[in-house]
Amino acid sequence: MFRGIRATVRYTEHTAPLSEEFDTTETGVLTIQQSSPGKVQVKIAFSGSDANTLVLRGQTVEQYYPKLDEIHEYDIRKYRDLAQRLLLLGLGMSGRELAAHYEIGSSRRETIDGQPSIHLELVPKSPEVLRDLKKVELWIADKTDCAVQQKLHFPGGSYKITKFSDIEINPNLPRSAFDLPKHAKRVRMN
Repeated sequence: MFRGIRATVRYTEHTAPLSEEFDTTETGVLTIQQSSPGKVQVKIAFSGSDANTLVLRGQTVEQYYPKLDEIHEYDIRKYRDLAQRLLLLGLGMSGRELAAHYEIGSSRRETIDGQPSIHLELVPKSPEVLRDLKKVELWIADKTDCAVQQKLHFPGGSYKITKFSDIEINPNLPRSAFDLPKHAKRVRMN
């Protein structure tokens, strides 16, 4: 049973019509804990010069900026289910859930980053989601049954590629794994 995951992530964002030399890349550690279906906590701790930490729990996203010592809070009540589905895509979403939310197009065998994988092409079934997300490509590793790469295609040719490595399935996480500094100033953003 899937209870969570911890992985190193590398996000590359391409904005069309710019050339790939203008792509932005961020790296960090992704931690997901699912205590029950629909009850998910997610933390992405980005490293580098623009280090920040993003935490999703319930209907709130909190983003901590250490240089500012501020936590920006966002109410995502309208988008919570979609956010959770996108974050769990290839990382704990069952095949039944996948088929419920996406048309599963072609699939083929590929090796990505040295890992034998199945490459799936998915198209969102929801017209609302389809307005903002045209297609998803997933590479699911045979060894872990988790995504090693995910590519989200947006209208106009922009895309975002996420590569996953050092994957730990169902890691033992301390209760404090999703905590942000208590001393930081909190700012409501919406």
